[in-house]
Amino acid sequence: MTGTINTDKGMNDGDPITIQVDYPQDGVALISISSQPLGVLRFEVKRTLQAKLAELEADKRIRCLVLTGTGRAFSVGSDIKDFHQDIGWLLENEYVEAGLNAAIENFPLPVIAACNGFTLGGGAVLALACDIRLAAESARFGFPEVKVGAFASGSGTQRLPRLVGRGRALDLLLTGRTIDAHQALEIGLVEYVVADNELLDRAIDLAAQIAANASPSISATKRCVNVGLRDGFEAGLAMERQLRVETGTGPDAAEGKAAFLEKRPPNFTE
Repeated sequence: MTGTINTDKGMNDGDPITIQVDYPQDGVALISISSQPLGVLRFEVKRTLQAKLAELEADKRIRCLVLTGTGRAFSVGSDIKDFHQDIGWLLENEYVEAGLNAAIENFPLPVIAACNGFTLGGGAVLALACDIRLAAESARFGFPEVKVGAFASGSGTQRLPRLVGRGRALDLLLTGRTIDAHQALEIGLVEYVVADNELLDRAIDLAAQIAANASPSISATKRCVNVGLRDGFEAGLAMERQLRVETGTGPDAAEGKAAFLEKRPPNFTE
């Protein structure tokens, strides 16, 4: 089953923004960004993607998402031709971009980034907001905003150091240089590097492995990790105590125990 949203609002080249959703495996949704050129994140792309995330959050069939681009890019971020030296525009752009990245981070289920090509600027920050990142061999990563008089806002300066460390983050953020997929793997920017022609299959397979587990357990795990990283160790422990009761008393916990004792695959219902 597939779903597609098209809109031509805000486009400079006449091509429609397309956010396509496919369901390649049980419990897995694949979101593909097609915005020419190179997956640019214009306002309407960001708004459309955030709206699609809200729709998928209500879809109880979904237990894991895969986010990818099309063609030669995951996304190269905002289109510099759209930029205005206007306070209102700058604040709105920051609000929309940070809101999209927060929606990905706070999505109740895991979001996997399949970085298929150029992953730059706001597109790289979008990948940072995801929970797990796979990179194609041809993928390239960078935060070139400083080269055009800007910086990696929209949460980039906060997310990158948490992922790769302060020194490595500042190296990338202050030089604006681009690194290849294997360098990204070496510093912890991505978790996997795979052949270009295997990227989506590998990402969907990983998502299917996650989706085979109980939805409350998946959601609780992501929530506890996020709270601990954001609010501190004690806050993470408190969230564990709260969610352990909620998940441990649910029907999927009972089914998981029964399946283990009966030596059969579980049939989770939530």
